[in-house]
Amino acid sequence: MDEDNQLIWTSPEEVVRLAKESGMTTVEIVRIVSGCLSYQEALKRAHEYAPMLDISMSEFMRMRKNE
Repeated sequence: MDEDNQLIWTSPEEVVRLAKESGMTTVEIVRIVSGCLSYQEALKRAHEYAPMLDISMSEFMRMRKNE
């Protein structure tokens, strides 16, 4: 893998901060961090990210649906 294609890990707090700074909406952030996950994995992500996004876990789970 070359340097331009490196995977970089960062904290959930940093993900939310950077996403908000770049103008992403809450729905966009939810879908980016949970889009390809199973329901159970998305619940774990909701538990972690919902408080940082000032939404409930149920709102997080509703937002992740592509409706």
